[in-house]
Amino acid sequence: MTLAIDIGGTKIAAATVIDGVCHDRRQLPMPASEPEFLATLAALAQGRPAPALAAVAVTGYTDGERVRGVNRNTIAFWNDYPLVPRLRALLRCPVLALNDAQAAAWGEYGLRQAECSNLLYLTLSTGVGGGLVLDGELRRGAQGLAGHLGHMAVDVAPTDGPMVCGCGRRGCLETVASGTALARQASGRFGRVLGSAELFDRVAQGVPEAQDILWRAARAVASAVASAHAQLDLQQVVLGGSVGLAAGMRALVEAALAELPPLYRLPVDVARLGADAGLVGVAAWAVRQPLQGQA
Repeated sequence: MTLAIDIGGTKIAAATVIDGVCHDRRQLPMPASEPEFLATLAALAQGRPAPALAAVAVTGYTDGERVRGVNRNTIAFWNDYPLVPRLRALLRCPVLALNDAQAAAWGEYGLRQAECSNLLYLTLSTGVGGGLVLDGELRRGAQGLAGHLGHMAVDVAPTDGPMVCGCGRRGCLETVASGTALARQASGRFGRVLGSAELFDRVAQGVPEAQDILWRAARAVASAVASAHAQLDLQQVVLGGSVGLAAGMRALVEAALAELPPLYRLPVDVARLGADAGLVGVAAWAVRQPLQGQA
């Protein structure tokens, strides 16, 4: 039995995954401090059968023991944090960790392996993450950084100049198309604090200013996808995350890709596993990994 945990910028989800299906799924907000974080993990694990293995999908990138945030603003203590040792002590079982978007990419590929061998999963949520499956294999990279398209610079001709991203670069996709970025742009445009969900409501109501913000984000996503395709020769793009799964986002990205030359017009789908893509994917990945050295 595998306990899957998905740690994002705003929430932590946990489920017992059996044969690719989530059971007893629970979710709590992501706390701001490490003591609260560990207490939240303990609460999510409480009352479950003792797991044989814990598989953890994490925002940021990991070497398998420690985790680091590409965007240092996402989680305050997520800088060389010894996540796996902490979880081993807490859960008393072997623990394996993988980037959350890479985990979701593997989960979504599992449903599409008869259709393609090269897939890009792009999660548009609090931040923007990505995962790559190339030639039927999940790509992690030496540092666990592979697929982080959220930190690819995009040419979207911003009217307010390229922002400095939390990773230290300017003009990253995450500064334009993440839920955090959409909320920032909407709040600036409408003169009061608005969340990304409210922005989508205004788009549905036909408010031109809201439509402009979302169209700019879709074009930025299309630009990043096209650049990735030019390097990797992709076959499929899958959108996930709260923004990626929001009504109308897929159609906007498809329309933005349609503006580009035919070579770059990749098929776009949404995550078939929805918000559970990371949980299912990290469990499927973890059971294939060796456990040498695990306590």
